[in-house]
Amino acid sequence: MSLFFKPKSYLVPKDEGELSKILKEYGETARIIAGGTGIYEIAHRGLLSDIEALVDIRDLGLSYVKRESAYLRIGAATTMTTLFHSQELKKEKKFQAIVDALGAIQPLQVKNVATIAGAVCTALPFFDLPVALLSLNAKVKTGPQDKTKALSDFIKGYFAIDLEPGEFVSEIEIPTKDLENSASAFQKFAITHDDWALINCGVSISLDKGNNKVANSTIIFGGGVGEKPVRATSVEKAIEGMKIKEDESKFKEIFEREIQKDLEPISDIRSSAEYRMRLAKVIGRRTLLQAANRA
Repeated sequence: MSLFFKPKSYLVPKDEGELSKILKEYGETARIIAGGTGIYEIAHRGLLSDIEALVDIRDLGLSYVKRESAYLRIGAATTMTTLFHSQELKKEKKFQAIVDALGAIQPLQVKNVATIAGAVCTALPFFDLPVALLSLNAKVKTGPQDKTKALSDFIKGYFAIDLEPGEFVSEIEIPTKDLENSASAFQKFAITHDDWALINCGVSISLDKGNNKVANSTIIFGGGVGEKPVRATSVEKAIEGMKIKEDESKFKEIFEREIQKDLEPISDIRSSAEYRMRLAKVIGRRTLLQAANRA
């Protein structure tokens, strides 16, 4: 841990009202903690020297997975391991991108304590779970006024999220409509099995009932693609109406042609932009076909 990370206060609010009050009082110098893995990752790099208060939300009843008619609801403090083993998640092929992403996250010790809201609020494009959630058009519910925002709007960039003073994430909502002919998948490529992704991809797809044509899709890329995950809208438009079995060979051509319109990968010490673009074409196509075969 960085020597510059020295919070002065560790606070445990009794309810959401007290939590909001604390966040308003401390402003940008407060950080919510539940699992703590995200805080550790950032603080270890010396990026939280201004933090004065850690606010523990583990006693606020925000750990749950609930299936309702319109949404799958996941409490902000739900651990990744709890979510991974939930039957509400595993029994629907529409949600398999989340299962894939959670399976890719290592090590197990991290998964046992890391929370879903922590992964979202850290707002790093290299993380796996947010990419899977974005492919499922997830929404973020914030307290204390129960506002709902699209996750794609909530994540603004590196470590930047759309929260007003006193607001906090209370829940993640995933729409459950069109489950019958829909499925999703997630894949990643990393240097080691427990490393952040060079490129990762989440895909959800819905097929036409009659002849297995692509009715609609959502394709999200993360990793080294910029300050936040990116939606591949050009690829989505190009595959609309295609037949999964008959046109499978054409998907490679589409990714080769269209993905460059959607992505501008970055170069860093881990990979060049050119290599990331090559990975995106391969990983994107494989993830799409995996989701389509499940559907």
